Amino acid sequence: MTEKKNGTEEIAPWEFTELHAAPAGATLADADLEKIIRKNYREPILDDDPVRAEIDGASHRVCDIGSRGLGLIVPSLGSFPAGAPYSITLHIGDNTLTLRGKVTHISPSEISGECHCGIEFIDLSKKDEQTLQHFLTEHHARLFGGTNRSADLGRD
Repeated sequence: MTEKKNGTEEIAPWEFTELHAAPAGATLADADLEKIIRKNYREPILDDDPVRAEIDGASHRVCDIGSRGLGLIVPSLGSFPAGAPYSITLHIGDNTLTLRGKVTHISPSEISGECHCGIEFIDLSKKDEQTLQHFLTEHHARLFGGTNRSADLGRD
């Protein structure tokens, strides 16, 4: 959390902005480097993680999640049109969050034949944001052995 000037606490987005995007000694111009720095990071969700999403009464496997959105595995490209808004019931362990989201992309998987659907959260409440942030911090520690440990973050 970060402290605002008026004394209230604000939740910092789940972002890794201080990570190196190029090897030490690279001579990319700052403008070029800025283009490849990933602004948001989504935690990978493993098959045994207690996370799933329901949209329009159907349950979908969550493949990754961050403070600003999530990735789902869906059966086909036509499952969720890009730009469409949805109500999402997100189950994270013992917590159930009712969220709104917008489809940002859908793309076919080269391996499984299923599709990856990216959804951006819209208007998260402070309570939902805190619940999500708490889960992300604990999940990251379980995956990588601590929140400050360097890991392969799946950069774009």
